[in-house]
Amino acid sequence: MSTKPRFAALAVATSVTAGLLGVPSAAFAADTATTLPAAEMAAALNEVATASTAAGEPGWKATETISGYVTGSGAFVVDPAAGIAYDQFQVGNSVDAHYVVDHQGTYAYLTDAASRAAVKMVMNRPSVHYVFTPSKTVSMQHYVAENGPAPATVLAEDTDHAGTKTVHDDGSAAYTFKDDDGMAVTFEVTATGVLSAVNAGDDDLKIALTYTYGAQHQALPTASATVSSDDLKKAIAYRYMADDVKTAATKGAAAARKAANGRTVKVAALRKAVRQAATKTNATIIKVMNIAGGAQVYATNPWTRKTVAYTVKASGKRVVIRKK
Repeated sequence: MSTKPRFAALAVATSVTAGLLGVPSAAFAADTATTLPAAEMAAALNEVATASTAAGEPGWKATETISGYVTGSGAFVVDPAAGIAYDQFQVGNSVDAHYVVDHQGTYAYLTDAASRAAVKMVMNRPSVHYVFTPSKTVSMQHYVAENGPAPATVLAEDTDHAGTKTVHDDGSAAYTFKDDDGMAVTFEVTATGVLSAVNAGDDDLKIALTYTYGAQHQALPTASATVSSDDLKKAIAYRYMADDVKTAATKGAAAARKAANGRTVKVAALRKAVRQAATKTNATIIKVMNIAGGAQVYATNPWTRKTVAYTVKASGKRVVIRKK
C-alpha cells in the first residue's frame, strides 16, 4: 500500500533526461532531417505537448516495457469519463498497482506479507488482491499529475537542448537530442503532431513507452478480489490471535504472582493483571471476562468464528492456566 510515484524505472530516468535515455528511431524512406537549436527544440516539443494534451482529453493510455539489467512492464490508464486512473508496474514477480477513483477512494494491490497473510489465513479469502480505502477528497486529476507519465510532462522536462527533427515520408517525425551527459532522447510524433512513442536505451537498459489516445474503459477490481481498508486492518490484528491470547494469559498470570510476592494470589488482583496484560498485548481483539476463581482470556475470529480461550485461576500461591 505504498504512496510513492509509479513507473519506478521511468521516474529514475526522468531525473536526468526528459524521462528517458534515447535510441535512434527506425529509418524511413525519404526522411528529411533538420538541425534545431535548443530554443527551437523546446518550442517544437511544447507544440507537441499542447496537441497531445488536447488529444488526451477523452482519455489516454501509456504502456512501458523495460529490458536489460532489469526487466519489467507497466501501464498507466486515464479514464476521465469514469473518473478512474489506473497504474500498474511489474518487475519479475513483483507487482505494484493502483486504481484511483475520483472522490471515492483508492484500490491498492496487496504487496506486503502481513496483508497477504491476513486475507488468506485470517479472512479465508485467498482471491483478495486489492484493498479499497474510501476517500471523498481523493482527486484523480491530482494523482495523474503527480504519478502519471502525461505526454505534456514527459515532453516538457529537460528538453532545452539542440538536436534533430527528422520528418518521415508519412508526415510523422522524430525529435532527438543529447543532454549534457551525452545521452540521447528520441520522441516519436504522429503526422497530426501528437506524441506516439518514446524509445530509449543504452548498452545496459532499453525502455519503450507508447501512447494511445481516446476514451478508455477501465474496469475496477471485483468485490471478490477486494477488501476494505477497515477490514484489512482488523484482519491484520487477528493474524496472531492464538499467540496473542496465550501471551495475555501468561503475562497476566506472571504479573499476579509477582504482585502477590509469595503470598496468596487474590482473585481481584489476578483479574486486574490479566486485563492489563490483554490490553498491552492486543487490545483490538482480546477480551477478558470474570469466571469463578479468576478470568477467561479469549478472542474470536469474526470471519471463521474460531475462538481461542485460556482460563487463568488463582490457586493459593499459584496461578493455573488452562487452554479451553
